[in-house]
Amino acid sequence: MFNINEIDEDLKKYADNLKIFDFYRLIDINKFKVYDYHDKELIDTETNCYDIWEKGTPCKNCSSRNACKNNSEIIKLEYLNGKIYLINSEPITINGKVMVIEFIKDITNNLLVSDKTQNNNLDISDLIEQMNELVLYDSLTGLFNRRSFDQEINRYIIKYDKEIKSLFLAVFDIDCLKDINDTYGHVIGDNAIKYISDAIKEVLSSEKIKSFRIGGDEFYTIFIDFKDIEVNDYLEKLNNYIENIDTEFKLSVSVGYSEYNSEMSINKLIEIADKNMYKMKNIKKSLK
Repeated sequence: MFNINEIDEDLKKYADNLKIFDFYRLIDINKFKVYDYHDKELIDTETNCYDIWEKGTPCKNCSSRNACKNNSEIIKLEYLNGKIYLINSEPITINGKVMVIEFIKDITNNLLVSDKTQNNNLDISDLIEQMNELVLYDSLTGLFNRRSFDQEINRYIIKYDKEIKSLFLAVFDIDCLKDINDTYGHVIGDNAIKYISDAIKEVLSSEKIKSFRIGGDEFYTIFIDFKDIEVNDYLEKLNNYIENIDTEFKLSVSVGYSEYNSEMSINKLIEIADKNMYKMKNIKKSLK
């Protein structure tokens, strides 16, 4: 972190009141790199943004990525070595490069928290961690949500070919969920979504498998360092598991998957998996 008093004149316009902050950082959100900036020149500090928070890997709830993605200010709290920091992240463009500037304030002695039983920094640190992680989960299913997927897939792509050797994405869609909603009501339809998410948790259980509810009846799963045949086996097991769930209606999913390569964009990875999923859905319809 750089002392706020040393901030370059070109950057001062991005802070409403510099006096309320103690430090600033410039982040390249594509590489998680920290830069200094003086006299219109970006200077690589050879430091990762998450190293400062002693995380070891990019934050699950990366405020800088969210700020850049939403093109808006994002504020979050971090806890480090007994101190609580307020981080204000804002997207900026410097020398034609899209980055994020973080303004950081030590609020350890300025933050008041009311607790009937306990009130200390350790409890506050747990609360901050819970709050930062809460926005990453889908409230209905307990799976990771779309925001979490966007962060995780970028994190794995950065590691691709260095720390991981293969990366697959599977896309799931519940068959005939509209018919279930129309026949039994949306409460039962939500139960169908929960049945699928529970099946995903049960069958696709591995440290190298990450599953997400993207929205509605759509789910994504990332497979890290698996072979094609292993991914296919997992998906077949999932299909069999779902088709044997005892419910008052027929429950099944259509699934398609794709393998990432270094020439591929994230959107292309999703597009191919999505097309393969719809191929399966159309085959099922033609067999009825």
